[in-house]
Amino acid sequence: MKVMIIAPYIYDPDMPEFTGNKTGFGIMVHNIVKTVGEYEEVVLLTRAITSGGNNSEKSYKVLSHTWKQIFFNTRLNDWLRGARTFALNSRTLKDRIRCVFYELDGGYFKRLIRKEQPDIVHIHGIGTITQSYIRICEEMKIKYAVTLHGLIGLNASISASECEKQIERDFLVNAAIKNVPVSVISSGMKTRIEKYYLKSKATNINVITNGTAKSRINRMSTIYKKGHLDEQEYLEKYCTCLSVDNSYPKLEDTFNYLEYSKNNGKRILYYVGNITKNKNQIQAVEMFRNNKEFQNSILVLWGSEVDGGEVRKKIIEYKLERRIILGGFNNKMNYFWKMCDLNLFFSMNDGFGLPIIEGYMHGIPCVMFEDLDATVDLFYPEAMIKVKDRNVDAITNAVKVALNKSWNQEEIVKIGTLFSIETMAKTYIKWYENIIKQQV
Repeated sequence: MKVMIIAPYIYDPDMPEFTGNKTGFGIMVHNIVKTVGEYEEVVLLTRAITSGGNNSEKSYKVLSHTWKQIFFNTRLNDWLRGARTFALNSRTLKDRIRCVFYELDGGYFKRLIRKEQPDIVHIHGIGTITQSYIRICEEMKIKYAVTLHGLIGLNASISASECEKQIERDFLVNAAIKNVPVSVISSGMKTRIEKYYLKSKATNINVITNGTAKSRINRMSTIYKKGHLDEQEYLEKYCTCLSVDNSYPKLEDTFNYLEYSKNNGKRILYYVGNITKNKNQIQAVEMFRNNKEFQNSILVLWGSEVDGGEVRKKIIEYKLERRIILGGFNNKMNYFWKMCDLNLFFSMNDGFGLPIIEGYMHGIPCVMFEDLDATVDLFYPEAMIKVKDRNVDAITNAVKVALNKSWNQEEIVKIGTLFSIETMAKTYIKWYENIIKQQV
């Protein structure tokens, strides 16, 4: 079976053109592509400009997508569509130009379909950036499926234009009518689509939860290299970094500091994910403010800052420099989980929660809001404490209970294996096979 996987972008540290978007979506799509590619033939297409390649070390082929290929394959209809899109679009000039590009890109996509002849096209995400792919698949009568990694139209905390929200709404309604195969990454997403968009059960939507790789690094492993700073030097360095936007200590120095702190009786809490309004790290910062229960704890916020520096400013304002660490984006997390006592996840909205199962794989329990989309999929009393109310007192009490509870790490690891990336890939493959068997 040949699968063409399409996404706006992925995150792949081995290819410079795919390192700009360090997001959960980019990481997850890359994991899907890589793991499905270990079982089936996979080709990947993104909107990124790339010369592509079929690296023997990769389980999939990255299709080239260059300016020359795009413009040499643009046909009159593509130019007419682009002109109409530009004239009728009420967005900003930048967004209108971007939408024109998506239409012009259609000619090259058609050429790739004819050349690669995939059995199925798997599109990740819905919006102006992927809309033309869907239209072309339908025009060319190519079997396709769409995976949504979150719901922008139902989440007020996610920044998206009304146009993008309407595209999501219209697509899901039409997909239900036309029986277009759709997958979502949590049961809660499907429930909300049925309740707020469709007003009925969705027979065309499958739930395929995210997965993560089983770590080959155990809790006795050490990092790839050692840092040089002692405790005081690290804190001085960190305070200097705090005064400079998007500045962080070296990972190896943070590793040493956390290892030293752990060995000296500190409790280490992690909160993993880009720092945004929606990810809601600010509430964890407020929890640590003037709270004597956490005097012996250190909270590490892992992720790139996309909040205009709000969390950074609050750490300085509340004088929490010794208790809350901004660690930045960490592509070596497998080495760092061994220091963690508790994983926090207080997003305002989230399709799944990949850091939760990554923590499970290392035996780390989690505290999570009860009403998030993936809670029904991820909740096991042996591994998680749910927070019913969304106020600081509620999360404070839940975290205190979690820190005082005796968790069985082996049981949590067993739960983590239920979300292995291999299981996820095989579920996607079975889904593809069922779609291919269906009559057009």
